[in-house]
Amino acid sequence: MSTETISTTKKEREESFIKISKSLMETKDLGKNGELDVYHLAIIKTLANNFQGAAYTGVIHMMRFIGMSTEQSTTKIRTNESLLRLQEMGHIEIFEDVTMESKVKELKHANNYFIKPTGKEEEWGFAKVFYKDIQKIVVMKSDYKPKIFATYLNMIGNIFYTVSNNPISYTAIDTIVKNTKINRKSVVEYLKALHDEEILYFIHFHINNSTTKNYCTRWIHKEHTVKWAASEAEFHYKTEYKKFKGGRDGVSEE
Repeated sequence: MSTETISTTKKEREESFIKISKSLMETKDLGKNGELDVYHLAIIKTLANNFQGAAYTGVIHMMRFIGMSTEQSTTKIRTNESLLRLQEMGHIEIFEDVTMESKVKELKHANNYFIKPTGKEEEWGFAKVFYKDIQKIVVMKSDYKPKIFATYLNMIGNIFYTVSNNPISYTAIDTIVKNTKINRKSVVEYLKALHDEEILYFIHFHINNSTTKNYCTRWIHKEHTVKWAASEAEFHYKTEYKKFKGGRDGVSEE
């Protein structure tokens, strides 16, 4: 890696992040509210970064934190059910007090609880979700932030942080659609939003007359995205970069 490249990867190593099990990338397997459950888990893990390893939060507090209206009872019920579902799946444990000895099986909307992430299945592989990215997603002007987060997770979940790999992803749009069951048009819209909000930096190449491919990095690496992507594309398509038909920054519909 060049000195410039090392500087951005070094900066990234200094950032805080949470782990999300790669098994949760396929939100289609988690039921109709799978994206909401995984989004809630990410928020809880972020809030649990303290000496107790637990988030002190609850239904209404969680809704306010992520910018949801607390006026509608249906939204409160959906949030309540989501938290209990995460506990049932084994991803969190919910306790009434700081001793964290007995788990709660029913939640009162107005109450806060000590919610402890378990790290379930992370030993089999996890995605690094950086605090800066979560913070940007939480404040986005969108009613579809859980779906945006699921789309984001599918992109960054395929970034491998090793000495021999550049931190770049080229997950196909159709793969995200398959994993999440979010319709293709919306996935493209969410990827563009992640680019516009300076969370993920996308470029795409027209490899030949029939193949166009998206590549992305976290925004911190945007100065290197083209170089890293060109190297990956040359390797996979056995074509020299100078022979590509074109390309530019932003998301292509592939």
